Amino acid sequence: MPHHLAALDRLLSEQRTVLHEKWVAEILTSWSSLLPNTFNVGEMRQHTAHLLEEIAKIFSAYPESGLWEFGETHPLVRAMSEFSASRAISGFTPTETAQYVMCLKSVLTLALIHELMSSPVEMKVNLAAVEDVIGRLTLVTFSAFVETRERVILQQSASLVELSTPVIRLWDHVLLLPLVGVIDTARARKFTENLLEAITRYEASVTVIDVTGVPIFDISVARHLMKTVDAAQLLGTRVVMTGLNPEGALTLTKLGISLPNVITRATLRSGVAEALSLINRRIVPVASSRS
Repeated sequence: MPHHLAALDRLLSEQRTVLHEKWVAEILTSWSSLLPNTFNVGEMRQHTAHLLEEIAKIFSAYPESGLWEFGETHPLVRAMSEFSASRAISGFTPTETAQYVMCLKSVLTLALIHELMSSPVEMKVNLAAVEDVIGRLTLVTFSAFVETRERVILQQSASLVELSTPVIRLWDHVLLLPLVGVIDTARARKFTENLLEAITRYEASVTVIDVTGVPIFDISVARHLMKTVDAAQLLGTRVVMTGLNPEGALTLTKLGISLPNVITRATLRSGVAEALSLINRRIVPVASSRS
C-alpha cells in the first residue's frame, strides 16, 4: 500500500474483523425500524465481509493523486450495483440503501481519528481517501437504485395497462372491450392492438365497446375511439358502443362525428343484447326456452 495510506493499511489488515463487526452493528442499528424478514443478517454479514475485502484492495492501489478511477466492470462497483438493485426490488428506500455504505464511512472515520490523533496531516490524507472511495460507492448505490426502481415502475405500468384494457370473449364471435379510467395515446394504442388481435383470433362478427368507466370524454378520447372503431371495422366486425354519457355525445357532435356505422346503446346490458341479436342469439329465461 502507498506510504501515505499506511494507517488504512494497518486498520484493514490488523483490525478487519473488528471493523467488520462495527460495520454490521451500525447497519443493524440504522435498519432497526425494518421488519425482521426484510433482510437476512447472515447474508448481510457475508456480503459486508466481501465488500470490506474489496475495499481494502482499492486502498492498497489508491493513487497519490487522490482520485480513485473505476468502471462499471470493477468487482466492487458490480457488487454494490447488484446489492442496490436487490434492495430496490425488496422495497427499501434510497436512504436505507445508502446507509449500508455510509455506515462503513462512519466506522473507518472514527477508527482513523483514534489512530492518527497525533498526526493531523496523515489523518487528513487518509480521511480524504475514505471520503473519495465511499462517496463514489454511494453514488453507484443511488444510481443503481434509481435505475432499478424506474425499471420496476415501467414494468408495473405496462402490467397495469394490460390489466386495464382486457378484451373479453362474451360469446362465439362476440367480443367486449370495457374501458375504465383515463385514455391517453399509449393506452389507446395498446387496447386497439389487443382488440384487433382478438378480432382476428376469434373471428369476431360483433364488438361491444363500453365507455361507461371513462371519466373524461373529450376531443382526444373521441379521436382515439374513432381510430379504434375504424380499425375494428376494417377487420369486418360490427361495433356496438355503450355507456356514452351526455358530455361524450356533445363532444362527438361538436367534432361532426355521427357514427353512421356504429350502433350506440345507453347501457352495457342493452348493448350486449343488441350484439347477440346481430348473430341471431338472445337471452331468454330457462322455462321459456324449454316451451
